[in-house]
Amino acid sequence: LITGGTSGIGLAAASFMAKDRVSVTITGRSANKGEKAASTEEGMHFAKLDMADWTDISKFVEQQEAYDFVVLNAGGMPNKFNTNSFGVESQFASQLFGHYYLIKELKKRNKLKKGARIVWVTTGGMYLKSLDLDTLFENNKYDKVSTYANVKRAQVTLMQKFEEWENEPGECKVFAMHPGWVDTPGINESIPDFAKKMKGRLRTPLQGADTILWLLSTVSKIESGQLYFDRRKVKKHFFFFTKKSDQLCDKLWSVLQEYWAKLS
Repeated sequence: LITGGTSGIGLAAASFMAKDRVSVTITGRSANKGEKAASTEEGMHFAKLDMADWTDISKFVEQQEAYDFVVLNAGGMPNKFNTNSFGVESQFASQLFGHYYLIKELKKRNKLKKGARIVWVTTGGMYLKSLDLDTLFENNKYDKVSTYANVKRAQVTLMQKFEEWENEPGECKVFAMHPGWVDTPGINESIPDFAKKMKGRLRTPLQGADTILWLLSTVSKIESGQLYFDRRKVKKHFFFFTKKSDQLCDKLWSVLQEYWAKLS
C-alpha cells in the first residue's frame, strides 16, 4: 500500500514493485489521475483516499486485504492555511494524523501481516525545523514550506514511539526515510523557483524511492523507529535547536490519541 502513489516518488516505488510482480495499491485524491497511474503497470490498483478526511480511512481499510508493506508517502503544500473537519491544519491532518490513523486502523482490523514493514517518507528539510505544535489549529503567519517541514519533523519525532512496535502483537517494523531532493511534480508545483535553480541536480523519482524499496526488502539488520537515508541509519538532528522537538513527543502523542478516541 502506497499513499500518494499517483506521481513522483510514490509512483516510482509502486511501478518498480509492480514490475517485480508485487501487487500494489496506490491511493490519491484524484480518481482520474489515480486510474491513469495504475494503468501503467500490471498489478497496480488505485483506491481513492483523502488522508485529511479521517472518516474515509476506516471505510477504506474495511475494503482492503492484509498488507506486507505500507508506504506513508502522501504529501502536498496548500498555498493557504485551511483545516479539515476536525479543525486540524490540512498538512498535519493528512500527512501526520491521517497516516497515523491509517496504521491504527490497519492494526485494529488485522490488516497488517506478521512482520509487516511501514515506511514514513519525510524530507531533509525537517533538519532545519524544530517542532511547533502551536500551529496545529491556527496559524496567522502560515507559510506552506515551513509548515511542510514542521509536519515532517513531527513524523520523525514520533519515531521514538514506534521503536517497540516490532515487539508488540503483530510484530511490525516502522521506519522513516528521507529521499534527498527529487525532481517531482510536487517540487515543481509547490516551490518552482527552487526547482529551476536545482534543475539538473535533483534526483530522479526512482533514485528518491531507492531507500524505501531497500527498507521494504532488505535482509540487513534495520531498526524500528529509526531514520534512514541512502540505505543507512542517520541522525534525526544536526542542530541543537531542533532537539527540543523530542521533548514535545509525548504532547503530540496525546493529541493524536485524543482525536483517535473521537474517531473510535
